Amino acid sequence: MIVFPQTYNYRLIIGSLVIILVMLGSYTISNYTTLENYKTYISQEKKLLENELSEMILRFDDVQVDNKQLNDKLEQSKTKIKSILDSIKTLKPSTSLLTLYRSKIRLLQDEKTEVLQLVDNLKQENLRLSEKAEYAEKELLSAKDLTTTLKVENQDLVSTNSDLTKKIKSASHLEIEQLNAKAVKRITSKRMISTNNSNKTNKLFVEFTISKNKLVQDGEKDIYIQILSPSNNIIADQGSVNFGKQSLIYSKKIKVDYKHEDININTLITTDADQPLTKGIYFVNIFYDNTKLGSTTITLK
Repeated sequence: MIVFPQTYNYRLIIGSLVIILVMLGSYTISNYTTLENYKTYISQEKKLLENELSEMILRFDDVQVDNKQLNDKLEQSKTKIKSILDSIKTLKPSTSLLTLYRSKIRLLQDEKTEVLQLVDNLKQENLRLSEKAEYAEKELLSAKDLTTTLKVENQDLVSTNSDLTKKIKSASHLEIEQLNAKAVKRITSKRMISTNNSNKTNKLFVEFTISKNKLVQDGEKDIYIQILSPSNNIIADQGSVNFGKQSLIYSKKIKVDYKHEDININTLITTDADQPLTKGIYFVNIFYDNTKLGSTTITLK
């Protein structure tokens, strides 16, 4: 067998090159596939991050709160999310960048959860306060209605009490009945005769009954008899008594011990010697304190 060393070497080199080319081709194909897969992965991750951030922004846009401090916090979180979203859209992403943004997004999600929880707590508190305010308003209206009712009832009671007070006050006064007065002429110390002749009259006889009344306080009472002549002068003037700003000139004062029983009163009033009785009508008035208990007349000819 004849060997050609040079030819053999060429074949060996060519064979080696072929093997190297095959290996390079396989490696290139493998790297290309890996790169394409990497690009697809990066693109998908980028899209997922963009969608996730967009959804977070929409979630914040749907939240409406009246609390200024909480609203400012919402706006700050939304600004951070928009900033990261803009960065992902504009920058050429890589695995390291996506990993960094993913960690930031996790922090933002935690912050979002915290803020939304605060919003939810605020809404629950506002609802509770609203229900409490509504209940308080109903209670206030009920109290106002009750106050109005009580005020009306109180006015009725005041009116009723006033009427009762007037009635009691009116009923608590002394009262007299069977008032009778006449002119008389005394014949002896034990004998008198009635007359209507002014020339023969020297005394006036007055009688009446003080009625029993359980509403009147018992004890001593001063009863005043006042007799007015036809010329409006006091017959048998015994002085005067004051009742506040009013005064009464009386003809006779009678002190009685009142014990819630009928008391019969009869008395003689002697006319003044220097003031003889004349013709006309004489008015006989009975007083207790400043209240007139009764009145009658005597007519002399």
